[in-house]
This record gives sequence, structure tokens and C-alpha cells, in this order.
Amino acid sequence: MTSRKSDYAATEASLSAHTVPDWFRDSKFGIFIHWGPYSIPAFAPLQHERPDGSGDNVMQAFKYNPYAEWYLNTMKFEDGPTAQFHRETYGEDYSYDHFGEAFNASLENWDPVAWARLFKQSGARYVVLVTKHHDGFLLWPSKTPNPHKANWQTERDVVGELADAARAEGLKFGIYYSGGIDWTFKGKCIETIQDLMAMPGEAEGYIEYANAHYHELIERYQPDYLWNDIGYPSQQASFDILAKYYNAVPEGLTNDRWIAPDGDLKADAFERPDGMTGVLPPKPPVWDVRTPEYGMFDHILPFLWETTRGMGHSFAYNKREGDADYLSPGAIATMLASSACFNGNVLLNVGPRGDAQLDPAQADRLKTIGAWLETKGQAIQGTRPVALPNKSIDGVNIGATCDADALYLQMLGKPGLGTLEIQLPSELETVTSLEQLGGEVGDWSIDQGMLRVTVNEWADEAVQIFKLGLSV
Repeated sequence: MTSRKSDYAATEASLSAHTVPDWFRDSKFGIFIHWGPYSIPAFAPLQHERPDGSGDNVMQAFKYNPYAEWYLNTMKFEDGPTAQFHRETYGEDYSYDHFGEAFNASLENWDPVAWARLFKQSGARYVVLVTKHHDGFLLWPSKTPNPHKANWQTERDVVGELADAARAEGLKFGIYYSGGIDWTFKGKCIETIQDLMAMPGEAEGYIEYANAHYHELIERYQPDYLWNDIGYPSQQASFDILAKYYNAVPEGLTNDRWIAPDGDLKADAFERPDGMTGVLPPKPPVWDVRTPEYGMFDHILPFLWETTRGMGHSFAYNKREGDADYLSPGAIATMLASSACFNGNVLLNVGPRGDAQLDPAQADRLKTIGAWLETKGQAIQGTRPVALPNKSIDGVNIGATCDADALYLQMLGKPGLGTLEIQLPSELETVTSLEQLGGEVGDWSIDQGMLRVTVNEWADEAVQIFKLGLSV
């Protein structure tokens, strides 16, 4: 385990010396949880309902936002599907505030221990809970309540109870906090990217409020991961928070969503590496891990990253999405393998329902991927990426990982049967054995770094893995 100092100062130079803990590099797989008042209506437009061309129109993108956790903003577009749903279901004058009351009432049915056991069964190594999303509702009984909305927080200590349950299962526990958006402080409808970055700040009394929450969350729960979203209204305040955090939790880490309107903008802040899909937040001065949203990298980069996405098109539960909208277990397995090969983690979201229960289709996928990891996890977790001379074989993308005893060749698809030829890394040690995880191989040989192996049947529909035992 890497030793760490515990005397970080609230400066860019000091904080940038922080390194990512080994537990995170080893974990590869975490569970994200978006759950709050928005889980009561559980509504968002479906992708196919967007008008033609809306993908190129920023305002239309916000109007047809597929994220159910954005319900409070999306319903402000009076001619949009969310507003129509709200009017027809709850009435013209029904306040979003009522969803907070309903959410608190639903907590009588919540069993954090059952959740934690399922997350452990999934093979995940850490859990990140949304403690406050953009609607400002707090999932813990804070000593700093919302000054604009009475009782705009949970009566139960959801954060503390889930932290205890997760840690009892041997899982790390992290917290998400929406630092850049809080619609209870600045409620203008977000229609453009400029609106998105127009954070509440000192004028609204928000910086002191958000700072107080972060200090409380750090002191009370000692989170293993500090996952901020959108940005933060003050760069120096973010430095103060991170210094306090690193000193309090030496084996902790933070993400890359701390960009501040009064902060420094590096020349490469908006750099988008080749081969990337999805959305990548602008890079702040201080960060530990990059967090592409609904996106991946297809090669090894000189930094750690964590792809984050929902099982469907939304993070929070959208009752209109069904089994067909969710990632298949094979797609999740491919994400895990690809991320591990290219220096990343997967933070896969579950969206609990408004009755405090997990959606069965999502829960089933967690169980299935847990069973997959029982066989294939040795090639994923506790490994480090290895560069291969070639990126594909027989039209299938490939990658590699290693641990102290083995190299794992991972085919992110299903090549044809018969004899395959794979060029191995030039610095590879002597190979003493070869097996297909979960399956069998025929004859194999290595000549001048070229592996030739015969396969008559593949063990998996999604990811095929060869384990090459190495001499120690």
C-alpha cells in the first residue's frame, strides 16, 4: 500500500502531489446510486421521442433530457413532455416539494443492509451515493439545513446508514455532492451550456452553505471517495475542502469536476483524447481521476479514469425504461474488461424506485455480472493495463492486463474459431501455461513473441480471456 503524507496545504501545488490510492486502482468496479425526490415521479423523455435534429439543438437537448434526476428542470419547459406528464399526473399547481415529503415517507421501506449485500454480490468494490443532487434535497439530516425550503432533507440518515452497511460488507464508500448546481439557490431553467455553468455563488450565500456541507460530510462519514459534480463556485474553497479531505482521509481520492468560474483554466482543460466516446468534463487544476460520462477510452492514457453511466439512458429510475433499454450483462462485462485494459474503472449506476426498492431488472444484472466476475474477475480486479502491439484481432478489439503472476489477453468480442495469432508485448517474461478462463484451448506455442493458439469453442459471448502464466 502506498504511504501518504497527511499535511496537504490548500494550494494547487500541494494538492496536485496527491496520488490515487491502490484500492481504487485495484477495484475496477463501483456502484453509483441516484435516488431522491425525483425518484417519485420517475419520468424522463425517451430517446426516440426527441424531435428530429434535436441532438444538434442545445435547448432541445435540455427539454428532452433523458435523465430523470433532472425532472425539476425539465418540467419547466412548458411545451415539453415532462411538463405535460406533470400536469396530467399531478395537476398544474402541484409543487415538486411534495416529492420530498413522499420520498421521506418511502424510507420506512428502505433496507440498506439488503442493498449492500447485493452490491457485494455484484462484485463491485465501492459504492458512491448521491447525497445532494441538483434539486438540493439532502440525504442526511444536516446541521446546515436548506435556508429556502423547510425540511428539504431526509429524516433518516441515509448517508450514514448506507455507509455503515457498505463498509460492513467490505466495500469502500464514497459520496457525490452537486457542488455546481443547486436549484433551491438559483432556480432559472437551464436551457444552454452557459446556464449550466452559471453557478450560484457568494451573492446567493451558496459558497458558505456548500462548504459547510462538505465539511460535515467529511467529518461525519470519512468518505473514501469525494465525487463532486458540475463544478464548484470558488476555486480556493475547493482547495480548502480537498486539503481538509486529503488530510482526514489519507487513502481517499476525488474526481475531476471541480472547475470554478473564478478559477484557473488550463490550456488543456477541454482536451478530448482521440478514441474517446461520451462527455468529458473540463479539467480543473486539481483532480485524481477523469470521469467521462456515458463514454470510454479505447487505449491506455497516462491518467486514471472512471466511466460513469446508468444502466439505461437515465441515472435515476425512469419507470418508462424497461429491460430492453438497459445494458445487457454482456455489455457490462465488456465495459469492465475494456476499462481494465485501458487504465479505467466502471462506476455503474443503479436507480432505486420511489418505494425504496431496487428495480428487479437492474438487480438481476448486478447478480449476473457478479457471477461473471467470479470466473473472469481475476483478469479485471487487482490488475494493471498492458499495452499490446496490435489493437485488434480478426476484427475484434483486444487489450491486456497483468498481475504479479499472469498476463491476461482480453478479446472484447468473439473472434472466429481455429488458430489465432496474437503478438505479445516484447518485454514479456517466459510463459509457462495458457488457459481460457471459463473454457478450454487446444495446442499453443510462442515463437519470437507471436502466440499461436487453437480454440474450438469460446467460453463467452462478450469477452474472451486467455490467462498466460508467467515465470516468477
